[in-house]
Amino acid sequence: MVVYNELIAITAGAGLVGFAKFLTLILRKERVESEGWAAFFGVTGLLLFALGLHTTVTWPYGGDGFEYANIAFGQPAAGFGALLLLAAVYLWRQRALYDGAVDAAHAKTLEAFKPVSIFVGVLGLGMAVLAVSFVRYQLGAAPPEEPITGRFGHLPLLEAIFLGGLWGIVAVGALLFAVALLTDRLRLLRWVVWTWVLGGIAFALFGAMNFYTHIGMYYNIANGTMIKW
Repeated sequence: MVVYNELIAITAGAGLVGFAKFLTLILRKERVESEGWAAFFGVTGLLLFALGLHTTVTWPYGGDGFEYANIAFGQPAAGFGALLLLAAVYLWRQRALYDGAVDAAHAKTLEAFKPVSIFVGVLGLGMAVLAVSFVRYQLGAAPPEEPITGRFGHLPLLEAIFLGGLWGIVAVGALLFAVALLTDRLRLLRWVVWTWVLGGIAFALFGAMNFYTHIGMYYNIANGTMIKW
């Protein structure tokens, strides 16, 4: 089975933390270096969109009831990646604007985000349903061959709650983002920043850990060992 949810997870984590930082600059009315941020959103967006779209249309995660991962990882990644690419294009095209008056640039940015926030909110709704699905069906339990997380495989609800909470906190941020922009309640954006920082850090740490645990899982399977840590 081919898996690359490690790269998806760390890239999603970086994208969430990065966008939260960008949003903080807007809220604090600090100058934005648009070319650098366009490059950041372009790299993270391209990776997420390419890997997410490939996962969505080819379903590389298969067998033993693991097919749900194609939906839970692939589709949100493709949607988030497309949004980051859009942000990259916008920031690159508006370089002159960000070199000018800070207040004008930030005001126009928030106005430009309003139509996009509709899709952000709908994507957040999908993430919320995925969060419920993780817990309701107790998905995500690691096989016994996987180090660290495999030690808790006999407690499927434990990892289901972790994954549901992770997807859920990102969903809350996405829904708040849409509400804040569409109703001009911009103070809510501060809560968006916190949810995406926490969710982004968790995604990054989760993905980084999976580099170790997934390599260990394949090593255990290939060599008939049961290394637990």
